[in-house]
Amino acid sequence: MQKKSKLRNIILALMLIAAMVLSGCTRTDQPTDGKKAQDVVFKFAGEEVSLGEVYVYANTIVEQYEKSYGDSVWGMEVPVSETETENMEALTRKDIIESIVRVKVLYSKAGEYGIKLSADEEDKINRQAEAFYKNLTDKQLEEMQLDREIIVKVFKENEIASRVYNKVVSSAGIEVSDEDARQTTFYDLVFEKYTVSGDGKVKELSEDECKVQYDRALQAYNTLVNPVSGSGNTNIEGLAEFYGASDSRYYTVSPSKIKEMYGSEICEMLYSLEDGSYSLVTESEYGYHIFYMKALTDRDATDELKESEISTKERNYFSAYYEKWLKEADPGYSYDKSVDKDVYSKIQF
Repeated sequence: MQKKSKLRNIILALMLIAAMVLSGCTRTDQPTDGKKAQDVVFKFAGEEVSLGEVYVYANTIVEQYEKSYGDSVWGMEVPVSETETENMEALTRKDIIESIVRVKVLYSKAGEYGIKLSADEEDKINRQAEAFYKNLTDKQLEEMQLDREIIVKVFKENEIASRVYNKVVSSAGIEVSDEDARQTTFYDLVFEKYTVSGDGKVKELSEDECKVQYDRALQAYNTLVNPVSGSGNTNIEGLAEFYGASDSRYYTVSPSKIKEMYGSEICEMLYSLEDGSYSLVTESEYGYHIFYMKALTDRDATDELKESEISTKERNYFSAYYEKWLKEADPGYSYDKSVDKDVYSKIQF
């Protein structure tokens, strides 16, 4: 379940980044510009969103997911709550539509926020759309009723919607400090004070057996800080393998998580170390530890968490605006009632 939950989060993040479009519940009776009538997936705020428009986004998402997770991804059941799951394809179809609606709402606010594209930016979008168009097959173009104009429209709306979103959330001045997002990377070489049997039963070691483990930890520590001349580089992972310390590993976690894992005393000791240094043999309820401090502040992991937390705070801030704008734009819209599932099903997952 944990893997599926992670995949669900990745999907939601991709939907927010891609921010795609859909519309229409009926097929237009007559073309208004001399072109062939377009199948309509749903209507939103009086606008018909064609099958081709939806396909531009769906095509990208399908390719991304199948490349990462294989063709069988669409048959997966994904957790949507503690007790419920939903089919991946059904969930993704809905997410695509909802993301498209979000783009439409944001795009409608471009004038209010003074967002417009320059001639150079328009030209860049045209080039991007042309590259996308040339990558499609004749069959895709015909079956999905696609042309350059539709692709340019999608690219343009997506770019403008993204700028409106950034303009809105930037006004909140949301920041996350290094300290609040701090991620620390260290290695824990641990000599356990217990054994676990094949059936999962935990047995504490005797006092004499614990003494043996402590002596092994001391021996390992001395090897790390006083390597034998000519023996080459001694690394802590190699020692873990040598001693069969199978519970030893690297961790990249927050200060609060370290405190939760080891307690306040060991947490304080870890943050007294310098990057690249070792702790003394340290006892916990689990065993005897030698900690190698790789990075008190892991720059990459900290920046990644900062970005994630800022994005979450921005989405929460934006949601109040969005719910209001959505109701104003089309109070009668709903995925279940507004989307023509028969037309939508022409896009195969």
